[in-house]
Amino acid sequence: MVSRRSLLLGSLGASMTMLASCQRTGSESADRSTPGSTRSTESPPSVTTPDMTIAVPSTVPSNPAGAEPSAPPSTIEPWSGADFGGLDSFLAGTGTEAFRIVEAGAVVHEWYRTDAGYARDIASAQKSVLSLLVGRAVADGLFALDTTIDSVLGTTWAPGSVTDAVTVRHLLSMTSGLDDTFAVIAAPGESWNYSGAFAALFDVVTTTTGRTLGDVAGDWLFDPAGAATARFYERRSGAYAPIGLRATATDLTAIGQTVLDGTQPGLGTDWLADSFASSQPFNPAYGLLWWINGGASYVLPGRSLSRLGSLIPSAPADLVAALGKDDQKL
Repeated sequence: MVSRRSLLLGSLGASMTMLASCQRTGSESADRSTPGSTRSTESPPSVTTPDMTIAVPSTVPSNPAGAEPSAPPSTIEPWSGADFGGLDSFLAGTGTEAFRIVEAGAVVHEWYRTDAGYARDIASAQKSVLSLLVGRAVADGLFALDTTIDSVLGTTWAPGSVTDAVTVRHLLSMTSGLDDTFAVIAAPGESWNYSGAFAALFDVVTTTTGRTLGDVAGDWLFDPAGAATARFYERRSGAYAPIGLRATATDLTAIGQTVLDGTQPGLGTDWLADSFASSQPFNPAYGLLWWINGGASYVLPGRSLSRLGSLIPSAPADLVAALGKDDQKL
């Protein structure tokens, strides 16, 4: 299945396929203004659903000028002899900048509008990367899932709101009851609301480690994974989600391979299993800052009503994904 904008989603007969894409936008920022607020918030991720699909062209038009030829397919079965011409034409025609398929650590196919060094803010896909850092901190005993945010950051991290019952688990599962402006809209744990309040977890990690986010992410994840150019950075002044993550498609698949192999140093043995299971009863398609497939229903960001069926019905039930604005996908 192909998303409306840029991605081929599905295993193509191989259960360990990873797909990552970087989509062209007019700005490096992953933020959008929030009406009536002095803050801005990260836009919801793009989620491919049954009513957002088109077909890959059956013919192979010429690649546009400037598009780098794709790499030859790998000999990994069942990819041997595969013709990716139709996919490349689709990517070239949809504004995609970078696309990569990796299986078992080997590059099956990649396509770049310019070159493999293209990097950008991966928007909300960074939430899943943050989940991996939180998992390592939990394994190190720095805090627990049921640790309250107030006990780490004090009572001023959500100005004007009473947050004494909000925990790490609530922020990971989008059940904090806070909206993008940190206003209380529900009691913690009683509803699912895709909220930028998750970003407080960055401060929880840096406060409990006493280290910069760059040092923590490099030592715990990026360096071991081989995500050589991935880096967190401060977004423009006034942006709601103050931290962004710039990465290449190569960085994303390197992180993804670490997830598939379960090789992130120090990560608890149960963290990935917990991350890839529904974290609350309101949205079966959401784990611990990861999107998950195969549930009986799902709720999209910015929506209050659930839809029956799996998030991506034509994809494997065990698919998990990091999803961000402008079709940033892992």
